Amino acid sequence: MFFRRFCLSAFALLCLLGLSAAQLPCQPQQTNALPIQLKQLGLPTKIDGTCGCQGAGKGSPTSPLRQANDLQNTIKNNFQLAPSAQQKLITVGDMIRLQGIVDDVPQEQLQRGDRFHLPSPAQRTLLRSINIGPNRQFGEGDLVTLVGFVIGARHSNTDDGESVNCNLAGCAANDIHVDVTAHPRDNDVDKGEQMNEEGLSAEISPHHRPEAWETFDASAYRSVFRTHPVMFAGQLFYDASHSPGGGPDRAAVWEVHPVYAIWVCRNTTLSQCPVASQNNPNVWIPFDQVRGAFNLNVQTTAKCQDNP
Repeated sequence: MFFRRFCLSAFALLCLLGLSAAQLPCQPQQTNALPIQLKQLGLPTKIDGTCGCQGAGKGSPTSPLRQANDLQNTIKNNFQLAPSAQQKLITVGDMIRLQGIVDDVPQEQLQRGDRFHLPSPAQRTLLRSINIGPNRQFGEGDLVTLVGFVIGARHSNTDDGESVNCNLAGCAANDIHVDVTAHPRDNDVDKGEQMNEEGLSAEISPHHRPEAWETFDASAYRSVFRTHPVMFAGQLFYDASHSPGGGPDRAAVWEVHPVYAIWVCRNTTLSQCPVASQNNPNVWIPFDQVRGAFNLNVQTTAKCQDNP
């Protein structure tokens, strides 16, 4: 059996007390209670005070869709870690293997594929504790560390917003969607083709977003991302609103979401960028220091100047 029931770190109260997703306290009130780099860098942003962890509802208040959507949004907005949480190294290949296992689950057992067909709370337990090999087990809610190459980044849904962010418009109220691949950009193939072969997403939430992260999609960083591996630490999340292979392009809908920490390697090969050296500033640079380290002239994108 691939799956074993357990409580997500952020859902300990829900598991123990039977709280609904809308009641779950997923966002710490104090920034010093945030995980990893957000503890020092996180800021109280406007959306923190206007959009709760369940975001905007879908369907009637008592409908299965409302319950499923509230739960998925609450998981996306999880900024609380269990005190015992340890980072687990995961690779792009691991996440694609997770996708293959979930793809074998019948649709009636796990609703998925678009924003109106989401797993019920009971079905969502199938996404926990999945075995992908000897001593290799992952599940939604795990604190994971992913190293790859960034081949694209953009503030998403800035015109109409999305449910998790209360359908608010503008760059400051929406996720930064990051395209991550196992290898650097292959200019001999279409970007979408590469993403559908070996790509997935990391999502930088607008909640508590540090000022330096707000310009992650600035053009000045592209020259660095082209050759330098990037490391993300965050929550492993299954985006049941989408399917692999398009809309957006990616090989798996498992994501690092939300992102809690970002580093850029000083070196240009994965072998020179071991995760074990995460705290070694001679190997990994926290993203808020990358601008200075590479002497970059970072400017807000025209998109976000027009739609802040």
